[in-house]
Amino acid sequence: MKTTMKAAVLKGLETIVMEEVPVPEPKSGQVLVQVKASALCGSDLAGYSGHHSMIKWPVILGHEASGIIAKCGPGVDNWKEDDLVVIEPLFTCRKCQACLSGKYNLCADLKFAGHQVNGSLAEYVIAESRFIHRKPENVSFEEAALTEPASSPLHAVERCGIRLGDFVVIIGCGVTGFFTMQYVLSKGAEVLITDPAEFKLKIAEELGATYTLNPEKVNLEERVKALTGGMGAGCVIEAVGISETLASTVSLVKRGGTIMLIGYSEKESESFDLSTVTLAELTVLGSLAYCNDFPAVLKLMSMGKVKIKPIISHRLPLERVEEGIQMMKREEEGLLKIVISYD
Repeated sequence: MKTTMKAAVLKGLETIVMEEVPVPEPKSGQVLVQVKASALCGSDLAGYSGHHSMIKWPVILGHEASGIIAKCGPGVDNWKEDDLVVIEPLFTCRKCQACLSGKYNLCADLKFAGHQVNGSLAEYVIAESRFIHRKPENVSFEEAALTEPASSPLHAVERCGIRLGDFVVIIGCGVTGFFTMQYVLSKGAEVLITDPAEFKLKIAEELGATYTLNPEKVNLEERVKALTGGMGAGCVIEAVGISETLASTVSLVKRGGTIMLIGYSEKESESFDLSTVTLAELTVLGSLAYCNDFPAVLKLMSMGKVKIKPIISHRLPLERVEEGIQMMKREEEGLLKIVISYD
């Protein structure tokens, strides 16, 4: 086996260098995975731009990945070399109250690959053996790499208590918004999804959106009230994470309704109508990553219930990681999800 590997190392502010670095050695309970596909995430851009509090350089970015087990560390007896897997990119303490109660996503010492630990934008990456999952045969490595960004929305939607016949507003047609919409639709709810990018709205329509809306052309609040007899949505899911869209959620939801905040702004406070939250008895929820959601997502992918291909807009080799992140920074037209392919 090789002793060194190619890696896209974030060396400093907006500086990624392709380097030959040592192949990491799996410790007890860990496996070494040969990466076959790794998708770029908005958090990679944030780390690259120096705007992510959990990403300090030098570090190998990347946490959305699939691949082949190359080596098993001591104590790993439920996996073997050459198994095809999807990586749940978490490292937990296994000792805190959250871990012991099964809510490992709330671990007091939670670490993510590509954040506090070297990630998957390299030929090999380390993963915890209990946080890898078998890749379905009918799901490609590229599609499987999107299990991670597909799992956070599932975790969030399951927390919302959405029921058959509900009216749900989703703010944002990014990758998170698209997955969120598919899960909400699968529950038999109506969905209005909104975004100023027309090409994204067209994809939302292809994926089955009940209603789409460009907020630069149509007043969102008026449209929601018109579609709900003046009541407002039973649930509003914010998947952008900017002040304006966060603030707008309160005016879109009905009395007694639910607001789910998936979008992450990294600000300690945001403008939010707390008076209405109280007087309308709203439920405001947050959602962190995922917890036991990967198996369900992979099953849905295998069954064709979650569509991945329309969301992958670009494919690049490992050597062009920085180019891909720059494309994200420029918000190029037609850009949704970039997958780094290793074949």
